[in-house]
Amino acid sequence: MNPEDLKVTKESEETARDRYLKNFKRDNLPLDFFGKTKLNEVGLKILDLLKKEDLTHEQAYASLQYVYNLIKYESNFLKLN
Repeated sequence: MNPEDLKVTKESEETARDRYLKNFKRDNLPLDFFGKTKLNEVGLKILDLLKKEDLTHEQAYASLQYVYNLIKYESNFLKLN
């Protein structure tokens, strides 16, 4: 593989990654409306799990994006409590 091909492949991967790692579009209400204590507790558990998995920042963000996408998809079929 010549260096130019490698450059194109890397740029393609970065473009795909950037598309996947887009900002969450949903504008959430302040945490106080949802029960700040419970959300903080869950958020800290998620953060602890990400730390235990020893993920990079990009890997952790991609994991969160993946879960967000799953929740969004499943919300079409399930009532999430």
